[in-house]
This record gives sequence, C-alpha cells and structure tokens, in this order.
Amino acid sequence: MVSRWSLKFVIGLMFVLISVLPALAQEEMPPLPGELVLGDLSAPRGLAFDANGNLLVAVTGTGGETEFTMLGPEGESTVNAGLSGRIVSIAPDGTTADLIAGLPSYAMAMETLGVYRIIPNGDSLWLLFSGAGAGNTGAFWQDSVVEYDAETFAVRNIINLNDFEAVNDPDGNGYDTNVADIDWGADGTLYIVDAGGNDLLSWTAEGGLQLVHAWTDNPVPTSIEVAENGNLYIGFLGAGLAPGAGKIEHWSGGELVETFSGLNAVSDILLDGDTLYAVQLTVFTDQGPGPGSVVMVTADGAIPVAEGLLAPFGIAQGADGALYVTFGTIAFAPGMTGGVLRLDM
Repeated sequence: MVSRWSLKFVIGLMFVLISVLPALAQEEMPPLPGELVLGDLSAPRGLAFDANGNLLVAVTGTGGETEFTMLGPEGESTVNAGLSGRIVSIAPDGTTADLIAGLPSYAMAMETLGVYRIIPNGDSLWLLFSGAGAGNTGAFWQDSVVEYDAETFAVRNIINLNDFEAVNDPDGNGYDTNVADIDWGADGTLYIVDAGGNDLLSWTAEGGLQLVHAWTDNPVPTSIEVAENGNLYIGFLGAGLAPGAGKIEHWSGGELVETFSGLNAVSDILLDGDTLYAVQLTVFTDQGPGPGSVVMVTADGAIPVAEGLLAPFGIAQGADGALYVTFGTIAFAPGMTGGVLRLDM
C-alpha cells in the first residue's frame, strides 16, 4: 500500500508538473538561483555535512529492471525496482565519489522511493529508508532508520517503524508509516517524525520506540530540528497539500508554544541558532502551484531566500554559512535530473 505521505508527495508534484511542463517544453530550464554544486542526480533527497566537511547526499536512484505491481488506495501501479540508490560524498574541494552504492530503489510513474536521508552523528551514519509499500514489513530497507558505523559501514542498529505502527496506529487512521526525519536531544534520545503515521516518536537503545505525540488531522510531518535548549521544531507538508497548509510547529517541554503557519508544502527545515529556514517543495500563486523555494521563517511571515527551484527537497548549512539545497527530487520529463545548489548567504 502506498503511504499517505507518498500519495501527497505525488499529488503535489503532479500539480507542479502541470504548471511547469508547458514552459519547459518550449524553452530551456530556468536559471538556478545559486551555484550548481553537483548535477545529474536522480531523485536527490536529504543532505548533510559530516565532521570533515564532506557534503553527503541521499540519491534515491532510478529503480531498476525488476518489475512488479503494487496495489495502493488508487489501484495498481507498476514499480521498477533495483539497486540504483546511493550516497554521494562531495569533498570540500568539489571531488565527488559514491560513499555507499547499491541501495534499494523503487521507481514508479511519478515518484521514486528508497534511501531518503543521510545524517552523520558522531562515529555513525544514519540512513533513512522509505519503502514501496507495506508488503515487506520487517525488512530493514522498508520505512526504517538504520545506523551504520561511519568507518566500516557495519550495521549497528535497525529501527523499523512498521511493527510499531501496525500495533499502535497512534493517529487512528489505520496502518501507514513512512519515516521522514530524525534528530537528537542533548541526552542522546533520538526523535523520529513519521510522515505516514503522522506522529513523533522517540528512541533509545534501552527503551526502544516510544510515542511522543500524534496528529489526527493528517498534516504529514516531514522534518524535525532539536534546538540547543531542547525545544523541537517540526515541519509539515500540510493537510491536503493546500495553499498555506504547510507549517512549522515549535514545541517546548512537551507543549506546543508557537506555530509558523501559511507556508507551502514544507519538505525540510534548518535551525541556525535563532534563525529558522524552510524548504517549500512547491509554492502556490495566483496562477496555481509552481516551483518551490527556500524561505527564512519568522513570527511575521516567510522571507524568500531563493525562489524558482524545481521541486527542492533537503537543506543543510556549510561551515561558511552557505545553504545547500537539493532540487529536482522528481523528474519533470524523461531524462531530466536534479542536483545540489549552493546559496551564498
């Protein structure tokens, strides 16, 4: 079964396609609002810097030659699966290499699923995997958080959200799980947002998975940042993917203290001290949905940082203060790819 997050992702990007494909058919791609760091990436998603300044990018891939049919809420869809997912490492001097290759990739007509985020932490690399459905419940690559040793790539921990969702169903909307993002508290607690399950979970090696909060109105949480004071910031795609439905919630001491509303399809957030950034997968205008953007979010609203991005997804900050963003997280036409963009702040 395709998760609610996956369906919303596809529906939103279909809207974007409708708005941009006519223009792309008649002229070349619009200029990028920044410096292209690396292009020709197939479905790039999350990205993060490691301790050595290398920029790691989760590239979901192009699927493969194994074809099967998946039954979802809207009927059957064809999946082409393979091992084209990878983690690309971009060194400070611009040299690129595959850090990890051969990761599962599931290509469908409008979306590719597989490796979702790469997040270094200490001597570990944490990979997030989104699966092609609930058929392989229990498999580590299906909606799981996997901890690898950063040197040997040996697997240290596998946190699978399928069983927790199947047993507990915290949002009360039936089985659905799609791990979206993670971050750590000062005490080492790992926080996980599940976009399909509409919940926030915590995890420790001793206590396992625990429910922190569930949203019952299907707002689709996509991203999380833990502030230095322990406060949580959570980004949302938005119920129904409607104009202004995207938001960021600020939680403190287990209570919701502030909501930054009126945003559009938030796919990732970044907290730089007191400065909050958001990636908007698509932006709704008077002419309908269009290319996305990066914005700085304040209590007074959203201030544009970069506009005119085709399906931007992840965001990270370099040691020099520049912002790095993945774009082209879906192919707008056959053969089109995405990449990584640098925004000089």
